[in-house]
Amino acid sequence: MAGKAGRREQPLDPQAGPLERFALDLRALREKAGLTYTEMADAAHFSPSTLSQAAAGQRLPTREVLRAYVRACGGDPDRWEERWERVRDDPHEPGEQRKADRVVPRDFGRVDVTSFVGREPELAAVAALLERCRLVTLVGIGGVGKTRLARRILREVAGRFADGMYCVELADLGSDHAVAEAVASAVGVHAGAGQDPSSALAGALRGRSVLLLLDNCEHLLGGCASTVRDLLELLPELRILTTSRQPLNIGAEHVLQVKPLGLPASPYGHPSETDAVEEDPVTSPAVTLFADRAEAASPGFRVTEANRETIARVCLRLDGLPLALEIAARRLRTLSPDELLERLNHRFRLLGPGGSDRTAHPRHQALRALFDWSYELCTEAERTAWQQLSLCSGGVLLTDAEQLCGRAEEGEVPDAAATDDAFEALAGLVDKSLLTSAETDGHTRLHMLETVRAYGQERLAESGRAQLALRRHRAWYLDLAAQAGIAYSTSQQADWLRRLRAEHPNLRQIVTASPPTGEPAETVLRASLGFWLHCLASANVGEGAHWMRKILERHPRPPSPETTATWCRAAWVAGFLLLLHGDHTGTQEMISRSEHALADMPATSDTADRSTHRATKAELTAALLQLRSLAALVTGDTETSARYAQSSLSTEHWPASLLTQQQCIAQLGFAAVLQGDHTRSTPLLEQALALSEAQGDTWHRCWLLWALAVDHGEAGRPKVALQFLHRALQHTKEIDEHMGEAALSETLAWVLCSYGEARSAAVVLGAVDRVWHPSGAPRLFGFALLTAHRERGLQNARRSLGDIEYTRAHQEGRRLGLRRALEKEFRDKLPGDLPPPDAASSC
Repeated sequence: MAGKAGRREQPLDPQAGPLERFALDLRALREKAGLTYTEMADAAHFSPSTLSQAAAGQRLPTREVLRAYVRACGGDPDRWEERWERVRDDPHEPGEQRKADRVVPRDFGRVDVTSFVGREPELAAVAALLERCRLVTLVGIGGVGKTRLARRILREVAGRFADGMYCVELADLGSDHAVAEAVASAVGVHAGAGQDPSSALAGALRGRSVLLLLDNCEHLLGGCASTVRDLLELLPELRILTTSRQPLNIGAEHVLQVKPLGLPASPYGHPSETDAVEEDPVTSPAVTLFADRAEAASPGFRVTEANRETIARVCLRLDGLPLALEIAARRLRTLSPDELLERLNHRFRLLGPGGSDRTAHPRHQALRALFDWSYELCTEAERTAWQQLSLCSGGVLLTDAEQLCGRAEEGEVPDAAATDDAFEALAGLVDKSLLTSAETDGHTRLHMLETVRAYGQERLAESGRAQLALRRHRAWYLDLAAQAGIAYSTSQQADWLRRLRAEHPNLRQIVTASPPTGEPAETVLRASLGFWLHCLASANVGEGAHWMRKILERHPRPPSPETTATWCRAAWVAGFLLLLHGDHTGTQEMISRSEHALADMPATSDTADRSTHRATKAELTAALLQLRSLAALVTGDTETSARYAQSSLSTEHWPASLLTQQQCIAQLGFAAVLQGDHTRSTPLLEQALALSEAQGDTWHRCWLLWALAVDHGEAGRPKVALQFLHRALQHTKEIDEHMGEAALSETLAWVLCSYGEARSAAVVLGAVDRVWHPSGAPRLFGFALLTAHRERGLQNARRSLGDIEYTRAHQEGRRLGLRRALEKEFRDKLPGDLPPPDAASSC
């Protein structure tokens, strides 16, 4: 039996050694029990991947994982643990050279009283680093589990250090000068009067195989760095492991970032169409830890089908931070899981000393105390940056953060010195593990855990700077959206679409919140010009429609005569997104309100201004006519659509940012496709495509290539249709265009079906199902002809495969997600690779 559907365990040679035989026997135990790793995970409270690694034969599992594995299979954990100890202590065959006898770590004899969860990659990485590096530092945010991990590492590597291991607790020291004395005391060395403790240590440890652990170095970085450097220079055999919220920054140091425990897939929404679906989306080390601690604190508690999603949400909200999870788990003595989740909006009150481990260090008895300590270690500039960036949702580009944190006054552009100061503050927060950095497309993006953000927001509220910081944050991101809207008609379109994709959480937070007092209405109205294409391309049509409803509910008419044009553009964006959302009535209302506002738009007495006024009015009239044309086209009223499109083109003034001219030409072409007039449709669509290519407009090119594919497919030229689809899909990948990819894939399934590729068509249809519903757009935007094609293709595929095989292929597509399904079924399959179209399978 495979441990996981679709994945075979690697074969092992029983002659290779005791470790391999131990792993093979674990596999045999599981097979005898007739369980998959996913089924075992429910009983073991470890993830399927952790359990499968236990029997992989690469390294011994931890004691807790072994006992959970054996217990889940109905075996005797005590007997297996005895065998585990024999393999651990003597992993070699008889006659092989053995390592030195195992030693109990000196001054480190405490046994873990709670289970150790996850961290297999970190354990393996540090064990390997200690083989070749003399100084390894575990760096991570407070409460992430650095000390617990370090203690487990020492137990794992105990056999390498024949002369013992020593733990030096630094949390309560207050002076850099005390570090060397603390190390000497832990080792049992007493320096004589006037003798340097490091010299005394060198004398005592010279020629011995020893590992030192220095725990909690962050507040004594200078003293720790100096002591460690001296000891490494004096003792060539010495290995040192340190834990800190910040690296020591000395030459010999190798840093390993300790991250929060792995989180479950988010149960808040849908899996991305680019992701494969895991067998159990809520299994993870974070959930395992929470469940273990909750069962210990509240004996009646169990993770069940009814509460598992709530538990997953708790773990997500707490970022997988072990300390926060452990304190929260104890609150289940009083609260239900749903009540606990609800109260996490006030996490620092909820996770106070009342739920803590009374034996823990005071800084680990409450979540707030943990971050109070981090805050105390920050410079004033770092604290200010922490507060400002706590407003950023979904991360922030380094260059944006420098601008946000470098501005002393509202509206001020920071000079080079201010930007340099901001960079140093941000670098300090990264060093202190309060920010993490990741490179994306050649740019550094900074991320802050939600719990770190929550603390920063509380400190910001106390500082008296909250309104200033909020206005700065809103102005920056709304201006980005406005810039994107202007650039949509240029060759920079793709860059701006990618830019706004990353800032979607920031835009969501801004648009859905009430604006601060004093913010000009025009700021958000101007920004909305960036929403129409961003929300469509990112498959957030429903959310974009919601944003625009909120904006225009706050501003139901132009705030002033001077803002009429800006308001009308925002109303066009609202109408466009509402149409794609399926709200045709809302679209017509927006168009009518805009036309009335334009009619009331006051003229000017200045000749030059009059000319600009006429051009602006003509552009907006053309845009509204184009939108009326599109609305008619979606309903299948091709004559009305063509009439409005022609009227729009006749104005000879088109707003470039809304792509009005090429959209109207494309709509005329697509109306001709729906009418079956391919002598007109093809030239019109090719004309629109040439305009888009001349502008460098990637997004519209995707849709025009799709329209041409539909055109040629309708005309009985499926091979040409496939060529256009292949080109279009390459462009969607450039800009990560989700909705275009979905529409293209629907047409692809129809064309593949006509080639007799029924199974490939079913896989693609299954994958694309995961895109439409969460996007907030009806399938194929409600185009009746295209929906009919899809249904015909679906029925032909089902008839060709049979219900059982069709369902199996469809489910495979849903599991793969659209990107992976396309890679598997089409991306690398050129039209020439397919057999001739099968007339009997025509879709």
